[in-house]
Amino acid sequence: MNTKENFLWISNLRVIAVIAVIFVHTASPLVMKFGVLSNQLWNYANFYDAIFRFCVPVFVMISGALLLNKEYEFRTFFIKRFIRIGLPFLFWSICYVLYSIFIKTDDYKKLHFFGIIKKLIRSVYFGSAYHLWYVYMLFGLILIIPILNVWISKAKKSEIHYFLLLWSITLLFKNFGFENYKPAIDLSYFSGYVGYLVLGYYLSVIEIKNIKKWRIIAILVFILGSLITFFSTYWFSVSKGKIDSSLYDFFSFNVLLASIGIFIFFRLSNFLNSKTNVVLVQISNLSYGIYLIHVLVLSILDSFGINASFINPVIGTPITVFLCLSISTLIIKIINTNKTGSYISG
Repeated sequence: MNTKENFLWISNLRVIAVIAVIFVHTASPLVMKFGVLSNQLWNYANFYDAIFRFCVPVFVMISGALLLNKEYEFRTFFIKRFIRIGLPFLFWSICYVLYSIFIKTDDYKKLHFFGIIKKLIRSVYFGSAYHLWYVYMLFGLILIIPILNVWISKAKKSEIHYFLLLWSITLLFKNFGFENYKPAIDLSYFSGYVGYLVLGYYLSVIEIKNIKKWRIIAILVFILGSLITFFSTYWFSVSKGKIDSSLYDFFSFNVLLASIGIFIFFRLSNFLNSKTNVVLVQISNLSYGIYLIHVLVLSILDSFGINASFINPVIGTPITVFLCLSISTLIIKIINTNKTGSYISG
């Protein structure tokens, strides 16, 4: 399993994933207002959140497709990742702290210089914005990728199946009320986002015949997973009288299904993979920077009353997403116009 196809489809899938992240972060504040909003308005937000939950799993799957079964030295790999991921992360982490201190709050009135420095260090260490958890998780994956890469490059298909089977079993005990029935056997070695990493690689190289048939199956699997997320979240929340977001979990089987479905659909949909689409190429190239800055842009838009509640969630959510994506892309592109900026913007 060492051959790879044209990866233009991954570039376009990355664009969809970053748009999906913005949708989730735009809709989530309304989703948390279950019982405050009418069921109709709440379900609009629930719908957007549910159909875009694939965002993080797909990002990790893309990393697996691009970084596994490659030849590189440890030192070179880590230096490139630090420059590509670490420097922009540090830059934007500091920006979020300064935004919080000087603009979002009046903490600057209470803190002296060394107090600000201390808060900067603590915030970078523990996380200066809620969405940056993904980058911390990514750092963990980066540490294991070179080791995993050696195994993947020599692994038989059956061995990858074995790993994914054990990973699926760990997911079972996160779903369907089996949390309290975990066996004494420690399966933690096969758990977590590393499974999505291996799955992304596997789905990017596995031979698929009858493309038209599997493209249809893939989109149906995506729809099935998304609808389960949407309807089950509503039903569980109504039954309990409070928000139940357990099926939003990135390790729930419904989100796994949606992620697999959209991943395979893009791989098999060559008609989506036009090199002439300059906008998609630009967004894809700037996707990491867009991810890092988009929460800051959402916060600024919200201060002007532009959020998921703008006019109506059906309209306000996509409008906010469009503005956030456009502004984020423009800012990152401007910063990228010089070499120094390209190192820190993402």
